[in-house]
Amino acid sequence: MATMLAYFLLGHPVMMDDGFHYEGFAESLAQGNLDFRSFYGFQGLSFFAAPIFWLTGSHNSIIIASMVFSLLSIPLAYFIGKEFYGGRRAGIYFLILFLLTPYPYTTMMRGFQEAALLFFILLIIYASLSKRLWTPAIWAIGGIVKPFALVLFPLFARDFLSRFNLNKLAWVFIACAIGGGYLGINYYQTGHWVNNAAINSYQGNFDPTNLPPLAESFVFGAKGFLRVGANLFLNFRKIMISPLIIIIGMLSLLFNKGLKLRKEIILVVVLNFVLVGSLTFSFSKYLLPMTTLLALVSIGYLLKYKWLMVLVFIDSLFVFLPIWNYFGHNFWSNIYIYLLPLMFAMILFIHEQIFTKHNFNSNS
Repeated sequence: MATMLAYFLLGHPVMMDDGFHYEGFAESLAQGNLDFRSFYGFQGLSFFAAPIFWLTGSHNSIIIASMVFSLLSIPLAYFIGKEFYGGRRAGIYFLILFLLTPYPYTTMMRGFQEAALLFFILLIIYASLSKRLWTPAIWAIGGIVKPFALVLFPLFARDFLSRFNLNKLAWVFIACAIGGGYLGINYYQTGHWVNNAAINSYQGNFDPTNLPPLAESFVFGAKGFLRVGANLFLNFRKIMISPLIIIIGMLSLLFNKGLKLRKEIILVVVLNFVLVGSLTFSFSKYLLPMTTLLALVSIGYLLKYKWLMVLVFIDSLFVFLPIWNYFGHNFWSNIYIYLLPLMFAMILFIHEQIFTKHNFNSNS
């Protein structure tokens, strides 16, 4: 966490595009004005950024909030891997895969929300694995940060709905209050459930008096689903993680019948695929729930065949490079600084191999 904090401090945030709307909502909220009409997008992260602006006056409060969530994701990734496979090595491997997913912690430097979305995805996964009562509330908060987190519902639904009691009912009520309150106030102020401007926000300035209906965001056709495949495997689409990890994760879901929550994870992957494939426009970042879970289930093979990890590092370089060319060069002074998380991940992997070998020899 200290190393990644230093990495973030070496960068120079530059607010761009959607970031102005998330920051604007947060600053308006910090001043006591809940204004859905003037700012488009899902504003869940802005609720966390508002206290930061109130305390610091920084016009990068949305970026600072994302940095905090990105740093908190580091131990969370470790504990998820450890919990899922029952060993610290798996935790280290999942932490490595977090470092090899540069899009969220790169684009947060321009005010985007994917770093926070990834945190809530990880927290929902962790809460589902450990069967926490508060899982629905976290799921609801993740949903108002970005609605793609909602596809994670199958991870906790069956266990949560079994042996239902008043404690569980209370947390369901809290989740409904979070989501319903957010959508209800939005609708009251704008006449729309969601202030969705992505259809035409790239065609000129945002016009708060002429909001596109949510239905315009959806169209059903083969093209949308083909884009999902491209967003998983084609590096120039600014993908989330190494395509090799996606392939290994898919093979694990198909053939490893002993995986925890295997059926639930398959359902999440299908829901994420259908949702993004049905959108009029789609980006690789919309597939974060799917890619995170596929990374998690790939670890079994990575632990068994260590040489696969070497290929993953090579493949990951071609994940970092397009994101550097498109985003990263705006925030870090040179590519060598930008690639520090990739180098940290490699050092962590090498250290883990030496540590494991040393322990084996000591035990022998």
